[in-house]
Amino acid sequence: MFIAHIREDGTEQSVREHLENVSLLCAEACKKISLENMGRLIGLLHDMGKETEEFKSYIIYSFLHPEDKSQRGTVDHSTAGAKFIYKTYYCSKNPYEKLTAQIICLVICSHHGGLIDCIDLELRDKFTLRMNTDDLQKNYDEAINNFFEDCCEMNEIHRLFLESVREIKNILSRIRLVYDKKHFVKFAMAILVKFLLSCLIDADRYDTYSFMESKDILDRENDIFKNCLWTGLSEHLNKKLDDLPKISKIYLLRNEISQSCKSFAKNKTGIYKLLVPTGGGKTLSSLRYALEHAREFKKDRIAYIIPFTTIIDQNSKEIKDFLDREDIILEHHSNLIMDNDSEDYKLLTERWDSPIILSTMVQFLNTLFIGGTQSVRRLHNLVNSIIIFDEIQAIPIKCINMFNYAINFLSKICNTTVILCTATQPLLSKTEMPVFIEENANIISNADEKFRYFKRTKVIPKIQAGGYSIQDLKELISGLMDQVNSTLIILNTKKAAKELFKAIDKENLLLPEDKKAIVFHLSTNMCPTHRIELLNKIREVLGKQKVICVSTQLIEAGVNISFECVVRSLAGLDSIAQAAGRCNRHAESSCGNVYVINMDANSENVSRLLEIKTGQDKTLRIFEEYNQNPEAFDCDLLSPKAIDKYFEYYFNDLKLLMNYTLPKPYADKTMFDLLSENKQVVQDYIDRNQEKPDLMLYNSFKTAGDYFSVIDQNTVGVIVPYQKGEELIININGKCSIKNLKKYLKEAQQYSVNLYDQEYRNLNDLGAFMQLNNGGLIALKKEFYDESTGITTDNQQHEFLNY
Repeated sequence: MFIAHIREDGTEQSVREHLENVSLLCAEACKKISLENMGRLIGLLHDMGKETEEFKSYIIYSFLHPEDKSQRGTVDHSTAGAKFIYKTYYCSKNPYEKLTAQIICLVICSHHGGLIDCIDLELRDKFTLRMNTDDLQKNYDEAINNFFEDCCEMNEIHRLFLESVREIKNILSRIRLVYDKKHFVKFAMAILVKFLLSCLIDADRYDTYSFMESKDILDRENDIFKNCLWTGLSEHLNKKLDDLPKISKIYLLRNEISQSCKSFAKNKTGIYKLLVPTGGGKTLSSLRYALEHAREFKKDRIAYIIPFTTIIDQNSKEIKDFLDREDIILEHHSNLIMDNDSEDYKLLTERWDSPIILSTMVQFLNTLFIGGTQSVRRLHNLVNSIIIFDEIQAIPIKCINMFNYAINFLSKICNTTVILCTATQPLLSKTEMPVFIEENANIISNADEKFRYFKRTKVIPKIQAGGYSIQDLKELISGLMDQVNSTLIILNTKKAAKELFKAIDKENLLLPEDKKAIVFHLSTNMCPTHRIELLNKIREVLGKQKVICVSTQLIEAGVNISFECVVRSLAGLDSIAQAAGRCNRHAESSCGNVYVINMDANSENVSRLLEIKTGQDKTLRIFEEYNQNPEAFDCDLLSPKAIDKYFEYYFNDLKLLMNYTLPKPYADKTMFDLLSENKQVVQDYIDRNQEKPDLMLYNSFKTAGDYFSVIDQNTVGVIVPYQKGEELIININGKCSIKNLKKYLKEAQQYSVNLYDQEYRNLNDLGAFMQLNNGGLIALKKEFYDESTGITTDNQQHEFLNY
């Protein structure tokens, strides 16, 4: 018997059993988009290379000598199955057979290291080189012979391949019906390859995890459970919402929006827009829609994709409170596990299999586009789901076209309903690569009328020549606090926010007791639990004592909190509208003031933050046009007409960046092209070699994945010793089972902080970190976490698109 895995107690799993299990799981996942036979074939062949005496010796040695990692990676078992398909079928003259063969080869040979390039930017045909490598010839022949003797017959493989060809032909026809443009078809095929890789990686790792934990791989009651779950949750939420007191005009309007969402849920799967004014209760209204829609159309899960972790914190609590369930909800803030070679950690990477998921836009985009095997594992669980993009306007400009086409694929091919949800809708259906929204896309009708009803603030531009210094702004705040009892100040950078907080706090200590305020500072250097507690403290004292809060933009979108007055550093009009949502949120007064100020370059330098700088310029243009003709904007700087005009200007200025331009020396290429036609690379290849590459897909998958980063700096997830975080660090670093480790990692999401590269390096140089469990996880030492500011670091980084 050839061995795939050995459990801690010495129990062996045969390669045959592992291949059959993975084949079954992979087929189940692929069945959802009618690729069941292809999934079965990929699963059967993925570890064909383990059918050798050399691999058997390696796996036994590794079990007997777990401390010796020197043999890891010395036996390539992930290429044999791909090479077999290549040698058997890639020579076909039938283009569909050749395409199917290349897809299968790509997925199998990439399931351990991430997708390879078909052609790389050095104009090398990496696919053909990988398939024709001579290094495995001896083991390859042995693996083939043993596989067909031990695991499967050739006629079954051939049958599955021909069925896979039929499936690929059908899905190509479906893709062309969506949008028969070459760049969309090629891009959709790239996402299809990633989907298949996701199915294989998850099936492979889940079967391994199940074997190690002596667990059944199939949850046969899952579909019945889901249908009952959605019905029960929907009825529970409906009762709770209907029982809410309708004590004011605002509450009545929120109820009207909620009822509209419930009614709209009976519409077919598609891409829709939920345009709700700030304070309109969109979290619970969208949840009501999602539960009704999931029940009606038997969806697998509901995913909330959110720009900032602070909104995850709040939305998760609100959803748990109204559903009275915690066990079915996953909060995925960051990847705490490093993408490394540790087999145990590979089994524990987040797979998004919970019924309700809350995660960030960063994690969603990484699932689709980043390289390696960690994030892509989650992709197949977005099929037949509902994805609610909360505050969709926060999507980075460079990702827009790839995002648009990816959600088109998810919706039109994968039967996923997509909701673009915000008070400030960007014009995603009018870009060069548009979102294909439904004909009647607006869940809420008469949006302009709703915005007029919800108007609770007045935007007052206070722009001055040269801008405000920290001292100027401190004096402005001091004057405002003579008139109001609470003020929120939102600045564009961490550095400016910290300096202003220190200046205000210092002066506040010198004031007489009757004029003193409680001064707060919010930072993404605090873990989610810490931030939630701080926000709760702010809510407790608002309306009872004088309160000043200085924050970056982390507070402005979705955080349910209400100040009498807001001061917003000049930014995009959408950001100003979101900031205004934190002012007079529940109509406590007739109108709250939102002051827009401009900081001087010494206090707040955004020259390198192109999207913020462009947003500032376009907002100033709207201010000027409003002064000349306020009626054109319904006499409201935050009306839907004003927001539409702002995005028209903003997108027009930045449209050339929407395809994700690569950094130098490849600034003449875009990531969108690498993942679609790869025109320039292919043409350069032809010019050099005087012939076309012998490929059906030309994508530079690995290059695109290596260069992809949602924000300009990468981040590292670190567990911090705040309250229970300290206990979790001790437990994770101790000897524990994989099952318990998985549980601890889920809890640790609440006690983690994402650090930019430079912040991480600075702290690392100071010896601030501990490597947990053989380097798979990172924890912060206790002396580097402060109860009032979070992680302490002298080098404050600019903050743009936060986790």
